[in-house]
Amino acid sequence: MAHRPTFLLSSTIYDFRDLRGAIKSSLAARGCRVLASEFNDFGGNLDQHSYDACLTNIEQADYFVLLIGARVGGWYDKQRRVSITRQEYRKAYELHRQGRTKLVTFVRSEIWQLKEDRTELANFLIDSAVLQDERKAIASAPSKFANDPDFVSGFIAEVGRNLETGRAVATGATKPTGNWIHQFRDFRDINDVLQPLAFTGLTSEDAAYRTALQGEPLIIMSSLLENGTSGIVDPRIPLKKGLAAHPITVAIRDSGLLKVDLTAWNEFASVFYSALGTRFETVVVDGALTSTIFMAYDVDKGAYVQSAAYEALSKLWSEIRLFNDLSTSSNLSVLGESTPRMLGRNSGPYDLPADRVALLYSFAHRWINIVSLCESLILHLEGRPFVMPDLMPFSPISGHEDAILAGRVSIVDLRTALGI
Repeated sequence: MAHRPTFLLSSTIYDFRDLRGAIKSSLAARGCRVLASEFNDFGGNLDQHSYDACLTNIEQADYFVLLIGARVGGWYDKQRRVSITRQEYRKAYELHRQGRTKLVTFVRSEIWQLKEDRTELANFLIDSAVLQDERKAIASAPSKFANDPDFVSGFIAEVGRNLETGRAVATGATKPTGNWIHQFRDFRDINDVLQPLAFTGLTSEDAAYRTALQGEPLIIMSSLLENGTSGIVDPRIPLKKGLAAHPITVAIRDSGLLKVDLTAWNEFASVFYSALGTRFETVVVDGALTSTIFMAYDVDKGAYVQSAAYEALSKLWSEIRLFNDLSTSSNLSVLGESTPRMLGRNSGPYDLPADRVALLYSFAHRWINIVSLCESLILHLEGRPFVMPDLMPFSPISGHEDAILAGRVSIVDLRTALGI
């Protein structure tokens, strides 16, 4: 899947509310991720102040979209006359200098004209008989468009990197980048600039398909988690702990019996009751395996090639089917037969049939893998780089997996043998 571009909208919200909503909707329809602080999907750490959350989220942005209008907005540092929007810009500019973020700046045409008029007025007053303090008061007087024109003009000059450009021209130094400023009158002017930047996203049809694809793993993952007193309980932790407490080796398998400590076993077994009888029917995941959503076009080969995310999706499909096959009362009957009520005690050593425990362990492996794969795919579909999770092996018998893999022909070896 192509990288999903992330745009962060920075402006005062009051005078740009409708325009920000239109920009977000337009970019999202092309498959882009749009971070705008007034929307619920903005994210951020709830332990942070909202200003700090805005500054932190800039680090996720491929494009920092700045809208400058007539208002100053909230002060980030009132004494130094730095608004939160201006501080966001400064954070984005530092990221731009590191090559991490592209800057896209828009200024309302009325405000741009106001700045030009004030500059001309200030130059005219220099040659007049008006005193310096009076000249400053006249040039910075509030107008119909801006109640703090000094601030707005200074902000525009900073974004245009006027001082650095002047010094660079005078000294022959490298000129600053990221200083393009686009004037606009309405949404169309903004859309004309942003539309080419969104071409690396997806079509609206693909974006809708991706949303549906994200929905199915969300449903699957939520079915394998539980709500606890302090939040969502991740079953992978107790499952891995239980598997490590009583590992099955090839020798134990051949002996036919696995000796367990009943106290630890009962704690491990209790985790399974929430998943008993759970089965999954996938529709969107099945369809995605025949789509190009997780495929990348290789120009040299002239064909689509599988990405790591596609391999994860294929693995998820396989793990779900194995999970469904194992999720039967007969396969998991060892749970009911080893309860304290059935055995008459809840502590001490006890021998369990190794082959039936192996089925339970295999069920646990599938459970862990499904949750891990769903999590990685969900985050990737949200726009983050894909990270393949560490997965449990196919076989629950320690040392058996290596023997299986040693005798299996890999896809790479098969392609080499076939000459493709």
